[in-house]
Amino acid sequence: MAYAVFDCETTGTNPRVDEIVSLAVVRVDADGAETARSAWLVRPTRPIPAGATAVHGISDEDVVGAPRFAEMAGEVLAILDGAVFVAHNVGFDLPMLQHAFAGAGIDYLPPATACTLEAFRFVEPLADNHRLQSICERRGIPLEGAHDAMSDVLATVALLRVLLGEGIAPETVELDAAAFMRMRSRGDTRPATEPQIRRIWGMARSAGLLRPDGGVDRTQVVSLVERVTGTSDIDALTRAQVQEVYDALDVLIG
Repeated sequence: MAYAVFDCETTGTNPRVDEIVSLAVVRVDADGAETARSAWLVRPTRPIPAGATAVHGISDEDVVGAPRFAEMAGEVLAILDGAVFVAHNVGFDLPMLQHAFAGAGIDYLPPATACTLEAFRFVEPLADNHRLQSICERRGIPLEGAHDAMSDVLATVALLRVLLGEGIAPETVELDAAAFMRMRSRGDTRPATEPQIRRIWGMARSAGLLRPDGGVDRTQVVSLVERVTGTSDIDALTRAQVQEVYDALDVLIG
């Protein structure tokens, strides 16, 4: 088992049209020990937009002597070969890399993927956000030069080591939106928001808790809420209680 931790800086955020201007990979073994690292500047086929330069600091002048991605594709593929692909937001980095490889005539498909962003949403469900810099601050991990590909990769490697140290294989973490919200709400005693309360009535309609005339049957809804939460005052539910009601309604909806 090996992990290839990846980060890239790009001309934009659309994997179908934007291009990589720098990338870094650190390869580690199953225990998190580093075995290889590489970083490259890449010369895209079009000018780097000023907005992108403002984010990562890489300008056309910086990459004028850099190779095209196709010229380095073999080196990149070699350090990735056979390893679990890891990134802090795999949903962005992997499509960007696959698009670059496709331009070089290579179909890159890693044996597995792991997203430290998703993994820390699982580990820290109540955190305000799960940006790389925020998690590093909470965990005491230095991150110097955010939006520098190698700096971001080294920070992501540190997060990977935290997960491995806690016995979590990040490539096995799958967390859908509903599961994430369920975890976030656990123990949350803040009052439920108005949209959260309204959702109860929408779900009740889908669950078939209706009067003969087709309207939502309040008596049935209140009965379900009281059975699940111990209170019949729907408007006074906490966020944790609302999630419990959602779960009960999901069962009825099937």
